[in-house]
Amino acid sequence: MAIKASKVRTFVIILVVATITFFHYSTELEVHRYHIFYQGLYFVPILLSGLWFGLRGGLVASLSITILYLPFTILHWAAFSAEDVNSLLEMVLYNLVAVVLGILRDREKRDQLRLSEAESLAAIGKAVSFLAHDMKTPLIAIGGFSRSIKRSHKFDDKGNEKLDIIIEEAQRLENMVREMLDFSRPLELQVSKRDIQPVIKESLEVVRDLAEEKNVELRVQSAQGLPPCSFEAMRMKQVLINLLNNAIEASPEGGIVSLATFQKGKSLFLEVSDQGGGIPSHKKSEVFLPFYSTKKGGTGLGLTIVKKIVEAHRGRVEILDNPKTGSIFRIVLPLA
Repeated sequence: MAIKASKVRTFVIILVVATITFFHYSTELEVHRYHIFYQGLYFVPILLSGLWFGLRGGLVASLSITILYLPFTILHWAAFSAEDVNSLLEMVLYNLVAVVLGILRDREKRDQLRLSEAESLAAIGKAVSFLAHDMKTPLIAIGGFSRSIKRSHKFDDKGNEKLDIIIEEAQRLENMVREMLDFSRPLELQVSKRDIQPVIKESLEVVRDLAEEKNVELRVQSAQGLPPCSFEAMRMKQVLINLLNNAIEASPEGGIVSLATFQKGKSLFLEVSDQGGGIPSHKKSEVFLPFYSTKKGGTGLGLTIVKKIVEAHRGRVEILDNPKTGSIFRIVLPLA
């Protein structure tokens, strides 16, 4: 439906531009008032393009009109007469209006999208919160009783194996509930200005066992003399552990996962890169959506929580393509 509407709008704009251009070229030059009127009419398709298609659409329309109108100006050039100057100014104005209107329209669309996402996340978070609270107590009881039974009773190998599965699955579900609660709760950060290096070191130690298990090499590339940054250590460690775990799981055996830190301008950059299969361009915006996961048994909330924590620090998360193979998750934090 949206594609059909877009095609109709494009056709309308082309038709309007073509009609105005036809009258421009077919009207005698001596009838100045008509040409002035046609010049003003060109703003109609430019305004429509900017409102319907944003900056890109507005610029396509304004540049097309400029190209169509330029031969008319050249054919009737009169050594910088008042009409010549007026025509040049009109062409500049076409493109200026397209740029300003397009930027404003794109900004409005982004704001509407953010508001829509925030409302959706709030509704999902509320539902998830109720679900997680209802699940939390019985899961803790199942895990606790299972561990207690294993310690106090002796079973054969088959019985112990079944108990281990119960304990392992209960633990997995407890972790899922913890992620669901992290997603649903508002963040209350305890921010302080500190060095990022200890957090990086602790995060790497946490994921080292998983890296050794998968035979993945961990590398750190940290710039010297990085200034202190304002963040909450526990939350930032949660972000890095999540990204490092994902990178290790995505990398093949014998692959390399790198964590790089550097400063650019007034921002601190942290980049976690892997050598996995990469993320297709059309999927990059989806990986941060709640409950979107390509991992078996994953909640799909890990990267949503990462984004939530980083944005609470007034930073941003970007996904880049690794020049060799795989993906790079970039965190940008303000130093000020």
